[in-house]
Order: sequence, then C-alpha cells, then structure tokens
Amino acid sequence: MESNGDWGRHMAEILWRNDIRHFATVPDYIVSQVLEHLWADPQSQVVTATREEEGLGILSGAYLAGKRGALLMQNSGLGNCINTLGSLNVASQIPVVMVISHRGDIGEFNAAQVPMGQATESILDAVGIRHVMPTTVEELESVADGLIKLAYTRQVPVAFI
Repeated sequence: MESNGDWGRHMAEILWRNDIRHFATVPDYIVSQVLEHLWADPQSQVVTATREEEGLGILSGAYLAGKRGALLMQNSGLGNCINTLGSLNVASQIPVVMVISHRGDIGEFNAAQVPMGQATESILDAVGIRHVMPTTVEELESVADGLIKLAYTRQVPVAFI
C-alpha cells in the first residue's frame, strides 16, 4: 500500500464502520499506523497478545460473545497462527478480520522476512482464507466493506494484506 500516511486512518475507519471494536495485536511498525487510531478511540478495545494465535483465541471468544474483532499483525506472524486459523476459525466457522502488514517482497532489506513474504498469499489460499492486497487507499476502500461482509455472512476469516 502506498505510504501516504492516511492508510492507517482509513483502515481504522473501515473497521469501525463495520462494527469492529475488539482488536488483538502483535504490533509492528506498519500495523502501528492503524493501531495509533484504535488506541486513541475510547470505544475500541485493543489487547496486545504475546503471540498471534493467542490473539485469535481472544477474538474467537469475543465473537462467541457477540462481538466483532480484528487481528493486526505482521505476515511473519501468519506462520505462528495458521494452525489456529485452520483448526479453530475455519473449521468452527468463527470469523475474524486480519490486517496483515506485508514484509519480504521485492526490495526487502531483511533476508529473514523473504520466505514468509513470498508465501503469505499461498498460505492463506491453502486454508481457503479470502484476502486482498490493495496498493492504494482507493483500492482498499473499493473492496473493504465487501470483504468484511463476506467474513460475517459466511462466518470465515478474511485478510487485508
């Protein structure tokens, strides 16, 4: 996504307008651009998890209590929580919206980020999780509400990368 500084505010507003007020995160620099808006909102509840699968457990419990939630993490954390996504969220039809920062693509300076960066979309595809990777705020706005609606009508996890 282009780094115009506004994408974080747009992402927060998209989550709010879709009645998502519960958030779990293993923060990194990129998702902190969304988190700064969520932390500032008194109606948002943000929990910092020790691992991504812990965040999924928290948000799954919130969903079972009638609340909508989103997990904000780096794509390297997808490897940590893929089993939970498949065996809990997909298998039990517990929706969660994931906002995943993307590292490891062309131009990455940290070689350790490259394997998960290259595999992120394939991993999500392998467990049947719909995802989008918008490159502009306009693209994000054009797909966001539809993807979140899909999550809750089909009761499946979805991801914004």
